[in-house]
Amino acid sequence: MQPFRSVNSYTHRYILPIIISIVFIACKKNENAKALFTIRDESETGIHFVNKLDADTSFNLFSYMYYYNGAGVGAGDFNNDGLIDLFFAANRSSNAVYLNKGNLQFEDITSKAGIVPDSGWNTGVSVVDINNDGMLDIYVCQVGNYKILKGRNHLYICKSIDENGLPHYKEEASAYGLDFSGYSTHAAFLDYDNDGDLDMFLLNHSVNHDGNYAPRANFGGQYDSLVGQRLYRNDQKKIGDRLSIRYTDVTRNTGIRGTKIGYGLGVAVADINMDGWPDLYIGNDFHENDYLYINQKNGTFKDESTQQLMHTSQFSMGVDVADINNDAFPEIISMDMLPYDPYMLRRSLSEDDYNIFQQKLLYGYHYQYARNNLQLNQRNGKFSELGQYAGVFATDWSWAALWMDFNNDGNKDLFVTNGIPKRMNDIDYINFVSGDELQQKLRTNGLEKKDLALIEKFPSIKLPNQFFVNGGSLKFNNITDGIPKNPLTFSNGAAYADLDNDGDLDIVVNNINDPALIYENNSNTKKSITDFVNISLKGFPQNQQAIGTKLILFENENIYNYEHQPVHGFQSSMSGPMHVGLSGIHPDSAILIWPNGKYQSILIQRNQTMKIDYRPALPSFDYSILRMHGASASTMLLEDLTKQTGIDYTHIENPFNEFDREPLIPHMISAEGPTLAVADINHDGLEDFFVGSSKSNHPGLFIQLKNGKFIQKKNPSLVLDSMWEHTDAIWADVNNDSNLDLVIATGGNEYYGDDEHLKPLLYLNDGKGNLTKQLDAFPSINVTQSSIVKLDLNKDGFVDLFIAGRAIPWEYGKTPRSYLLLNNKNETFSDATAQYSKDLMSPGMVTSASSSDFNKDGQEDLLLSYDWGGIDLYLRRGNGFERKPITNQHGWWQFAKSLDIDQDGDLDIVAGNFGLNSRLKSSEKESVSMYINDFDGNGRIEQVMTYYVGGKEIPFASKILLEKSMPSLKKKFLYADDFAKASIPSLLGNEKLKNSLKLTATHFENAIFINDGKLNFSVQSMPMLAQFSTYKAASSVGNHILLGGNYYYNNVEIGRQDADFGLLLTMNKGKILTAPSNLVIEGQVRKIATIKIGKRDAFILAKNNAPLQVLSKK
Repeated sequence: MQPFRSVNSYTHRYILPIIISIVFIACKKNENAKALFTIRDESETGIHFVNKLDADTSFNLFSYMYYYNGAGVGAGDFNNDGLIDLFFAANRSSNAVYLNKGNLQFEDITSKAGIVPDSGWNTGVSVVDINNDGMLDIYVCQVGNYKILKGRNHLYICKSIDENGLPHYKEEASAYGLDFSGYSTHAAFLDYDNDGDLDMFLLNHSVNHDGNYAPRANFGGQYDSLVGQRLYRNDQKKIGDRLSIRYTDVTRNTGIRGTKIGYGLGVAVADINMDGWPDLYIGNDFHENDYLYINQKNGTFKDESTQQLMHTSQFSMGVDVADINNDAFPEIISMDMLPYDPYMLRRSLSEDDYNIFQQKLLYGYHYQYARNNLQLNQRNGKFSELGQYAGVFATDWSWAALWMDFNNDGNKDLFVTNGIPKRMNDIDYINFVSGDELQQKLRTNGLEKKDLALIEKFPSIKLPNQFFVNGGSLKFNNITDGIPKNPLTFSNGAAYADLDNDGDLDIVVNNINDPALIYENNSNTKKSITDFVNISLKGFPQNQQAIGTKLILFENENIYNYEHQPVHGFQSSMSGPMHVGLSGIHPDSAILIWPNGKYQSILIQRNQTMKIDYRPALPSFDYSILRMHGASASTMLLEDLTKQTGIDYTHIENPFNEFDREPLIPHMISAEGPTLAVADINHDGLEDFFVGSSKSNHPGLFIQLKNGKFIQKKNPSLVLDSMWEHTDAIWADVNNDSNLDLVIATGGNEYYGDDEHLKPLLYLNDGKGNLTKQLDAFPSINVTQSSIVKLDLNKDGFVDLFIAGRAIPWEYGKTPRSYLLLNNKNETFSDATAQYSKDLMSPGMVTSASSSDFNKDGQEDLLLSYDWGGIDLYLRRGNGFERKPITNQHGWWQFAKSLDIDQDGDLDIVAGNFGLNSRLKSSEKESVSMYINDFDGNGRIEQVMTYYVGGKEIPFASKILLEKSMPSLKKKFLYADDFAKASIPSLLGNEKLKNSLKLTATHFENAIFINDGKLNFSVQSMPMLAQFSTYKAASSVGNHILLGGNYYYNNVEIGRQDADFGLLLTMNKGKILTAPSNLVIEGQVRKIATIKIGKRDAFILAKNNAPLQVLSKK
């Protein structure tokens, strides 16, 4: 098989698009001026359809919590005239069919087509040729068997197209076995068992939230007759000359969950792992997990959401799947309801309280956050969630997400519908409806008109639909403001199609209480040369639409993947030619992979519709070609040695909710272990190691044997001191007896004041690895420590120490003491900081400290990184230290490590920071700040963190969380509306604010600092792949740098930093390049220590709340 161009590396996939993106952004204003889309309203299109929703006392939002979810759109060529027609679903009124007459003119043919009005509550629309007669049929979901709603799902079979071009439909759901009556959202047709015909997945939703909140295991194996999701197998057979098609419910035997806690609002079908079989992604509302159903190729699915996805949206609504970075593997997006407007953000409920968040985890639910999630496919069975990095995480109350190519450049852009008539997450609204009087009326069905009138006074805020252009580097640019006259609406279902056959994709949207609208795409009307191709497919007899077909284009390092699946977005589907943008793209080769895995090469013919029919006897496609695309260009591979070393140690983090003490801090300080220390502690020429533990758990001391295995050595002294939290450790001969002793930095923030558990620990070694605790070795130290470094301050040949202060317990934000400790030569130390460096008494909130000889004078210098600070080098000068700032860019620096990155003979610095995958965006102009003061006069400080949203500085914490720390705010701002309008000075008080300690962070990028040989350091931000998470550790691996990161103990508003799975850095011609590790490195890496195992150079990775992992070069 040779029609494909080989691909070099991730470098081409990611680094070059960043350059393209910079040019793109610079031209953005001009592109906006071109008006990429033009609104076409009902007066122009003839589409007068309105999904009219008027609540009454008999049925309303309190009767049915999804009252305002809206309905879908179906797009397809219903009369086979080459123009895409439209079907609109309505909730409480009649559905409608509109025939496309050309030039974006439409005619309502609903009654002529035989679509009979009924009283059903219609939701999702699926367009499918279910009987393979060449005419499109329409499957419409309804809500039934619920209170006044008595509907059932409808299947409109197209029986004929008359001489006037009118399609005629007959409802035949019962005949096909698809007349389900329950709480249906949407249906998707797919060939899940690869037998050639189309089966059906039916997405249903629960209608009861609170009553279903219980341990997830309680619902295992249940199948609810109204709520549970369904999988129907197509059991067609030929009876004489007639083909009988009947669908059979096979849910129970296929791994599909049918429980009553499925709040299914979104469904997408795609070959997510690129193995040739269709998979499913299901977006569930509320506490239930989203489902990632991976096809097992044996007629069953396996939900791998918790294995492959590190976290998901919490209130998942619409979903879509497509390859957005042109590496052949598709990404997943799910919609949620995080506002982007600072006013709406502050008057809305935010994330779960930390304790509730933890309770959901104990109940068996996955990590979930109330924001849009963009899952980057890492091509190894893992996804990195990058919605915040990409800039698509907040689009308010969002429904449809559509991946589509706005401008025919080959990149999938993003369209989002949003808005809801009644904002159920509005704090004032919730307080009103939670009142005893109204709740009593709801329990007794005694709601009166006057109650509805009161409810109508609460927010009903229409929003513009959102447009994001893909810049080619996993960054999206919001061009919504560049869409002229983009109306404010309550928009739900949406579909894209080339409605005017001009070679670009238009958009149609179904609105609540407003006419449906069309966005006409102007990409090709503005250019004399069009750049596209449409592929019209005819599949084999049982699947004439060829649903599941893939079109793969190869161009240099890119692979463009298009999958023919009709269902996208929210409650909508679109059946038509596959549309491919070709602007600036010149494919080397192109192939079609049919649903049965057979493939054929095709020659792309620009600016037309290519009609391609399936033909038998084609060869099978080898999907390993796509899986090998973009494989690391690095010749350095890693091997996992953990099992063969016999090392079996799992760090256990003790449960401690630091946010109960200090609710407003951004992240915990009590979960920064474990630490590692490597040395030959028994004089046998083999390196051993110590691994630290959390409070109430036991550390590990491992002795290496000659065969390369390790045994854990028991040590009573270490066991007795299990109530200490270990934050760092070194081996050092403190008493000059030629035996390496163990010195441990402690803290953890559980303790405060003069508690002995804040003191460092010293264990003397007898030379055989037996350790004895030295009592009273250190002076009084009452801070949480981050690092411990050995020095010789007075050049007496005895080990002195630098102990770095990380934080003051219960007073996060205040600068802690750090200590230069002089060895008293009697196995004790004294504080000599003032004698050697007053600057090092309180340098900052030190996150890491290490020593190296930067200026090659034979003396060890100190390198320090800070939380809410920069990075400093303390050069040893005479009898003291001279501070030399490496960077004044304040960040949340996690570590700084000296390495010769460019291999020029001097020491450079690799530095881990918070990363760029967060809601918190920082810059010199719009910094992230923290104001520290006793704002409410209760004798304890509060830490109020602020950031900028829409150019306005606002508190990061929600109204509810701020009130938890400062109850006086509740009286001062009784209504969330008033709170949302308040400035920072009016919230905290001008005088208090003026007298506050203010910390700032202006820089969150992970970076390297290159030394010019004269201690002048130039900064380079790490490449894109190294900005997805927080990094805590690094180690040199040959001519590469292995990064270790992730941090899960942020407050819930920030969320877990969990997008890293191991990354290698290397420098090439002055530029830093990245490549993912060939091994998946999961979890939170805290330390990486080099160790010699036999004759092999190896690396121990210490992970928080996880087993140790040992790696080596292959």
